[in-house]
Amino acid sequence: MSGETQDSAQDNIVDLHSEPQVEESAPPAPEPTPMEKIQAELDATTARLKTVSAGYLKVQEEMTAFKARLERQASLREQILKGDVVSKLFEPLENLRRSIDALDRGGVDKELLGGVNATHKGFSEGFKSMGLEEINAQGERFDPNQHEALTTMPVEEAALDQRVVQVFSAGYRVGTRVIRPARVVVGAYTAPPVPEPETTDEQADSEPEA
Repeated sequence: MSGETQDSAQDNIVDLHSEPQVEESAPPAPEPTPMEKIQAELDATTARLKTVSAGYLKVQEEMTAFKARLERQASLREQILKGDVVSKLFEPLENLRRSIDALDRGGVDKELLGGVNATHKGFSEGFKSMGLEEINAQGERFDPNQHEALTTMPVEEAALDQRVVQVFSAGYRVGTRVIRPARVVVGAYTAPPVPEPETTDEQADSEPEA
């Protein structure tokens, strides 16, 4: 057997008495100190509180919005109910007022009308407490939702065009509900015609004949 073959065989012989080589592992992480443990628990608790607080604030906002929505709906229902009551009793009250005015013009004793006037005033005050108010019409821009145009009247100022220039009878409303529109006269402005430029004799003579 040659020398090279012997060297190769010796290289393949395992030394059974040699200790196996063990790779060195990283040193274990140090144990957190008591203060570090407390700080970690505090951070976790703070994060949980923030999450709970955000959820609580969202619920509060939703509840506030829901409450405001209910209040608006209740206010609207109340306004509609008041409008219905006033609307049904308003015309009889107006008829009573017209009767009082007719009796007063007819020379009926004032003392006899005192009780009727007191009744009319009581109803009027009750209607006002329910939100009845007069529609402001004089000088306002004509609004077909609140005004009833009886006719139009020519006006000389462009600013008065489509504005109420005269109130024939007052209008009334409860909130946004019109009980009776104001009967009005509306201004109508017509711009004056533009005068044509004057033609002098010299300009007329200089124009070519057709």
